Amino acid sequence: MTTRYIKPGDALNYTNATAAAIAVNDIVVVGSYIAVAATNIPIGAIGSILGDGVFTLPKKAGTAMPAGTKVTWSVSDKAVIVGAGVTGDVFGCGVVVENDAASADTTARVLLDTGMGTKV
Repeated sequence: MTTRYIKPGDALNYTNATAAAIAVNDIVVVGSYIAVAATNIPIGAIGSILGDGVFTLPKKAGTAMPAGTKVTWSVSDKAVIVGAGVTGDVFGCGVVVENDAASADTTARVLLDTGMGTKV
């Protein structure tokens, strides 16, 4: 087989095989990485997800996240957390960038990269 470049990896096609519609800007867990829905994706439809870039993500309040902190996507909290998480979470899904996120903050700027992450 010959290696062949297909396209940049920032926007990817995703088939919604879940039991719920996905709204634009929802987090989509795809195996060992997370992405952000670029469009509404009805059940059974194909839509675009963004897996690379800097996004403002929900953050679990009560934990400070200085720039450079590796974060985990908590499926139950629907937010980034610090630590390994529990079964189903995506550990190391991104890194806090640009600004520190204070303990009381409810969002953090996170660099996502589809090459990051490990399914817990």
